[in-house]
Amino acid sequence: MYPNTLDTFVASVKHQRELMIIHRVTGGYLTHNGDLQIETDPVENIDNKRHLWVVHLVGYYKNNTIYSFENKREGKRLAVNPGNLRDGMRFTDPQDPKAPNNKELEAQRFYVLPMCNGGYSIVPFLGSDLALMPMGNRPGPGCDRPLPHWGGQSSDNGGHDFVRAPDQPEREDPTEQELQPPGSGK
Repeated sequence: MYPNTLDTFVASVKHQRELMIIHRVTGGYLTHNGDLQIETDPVENIDNKRHLWVVHLVGYYKNNTIYSFENKREGKRLAVNPGNLRDGMRFTDPQDPKAPNNKELEAQRFYVLPMCNGGYSIVPFLGSDLALMPMGNRPGPGCDRPLPHWGGQSSDNGGHDFVRAPDQPEREDPTEQELQPPGSGK
């Protein structure tokens, strides 16, 4: 498990801080490289921000929170193909949230759901029976796209964690005290 996954996600939504999305099974990170890819190359070799994301709260649907993911490479939003949900992921311009019946806007919306084995599943708003996972549902670097999930290994393959971008400063402890492990008696 990556530390402070939820904290990192909340900081991105609330303060527009950049984060990386890590695929739990491969350990690779999601990038904008043509379409959505899982890559395992050293992060130090990336100089064009294709691996950095900002999460936006876009609203609620039936008491579920809906988000969009902006890739910092070009300021585009991650989107499914509304004409074929299982097609490769796309990157489109942010859409006007007040535009009526806008499929392109709906294509940029995602649920972020906690998984029982840890991590979070990224589920397209237009296809709640799908989750982002490696193409072919095999755990390896390559395309990450919406695929059906049934539980078991399929669901594990749809797990992602959110981590701080490598160049962000360390978190500050607001209490200015070092906490002791439980049961240490101190």
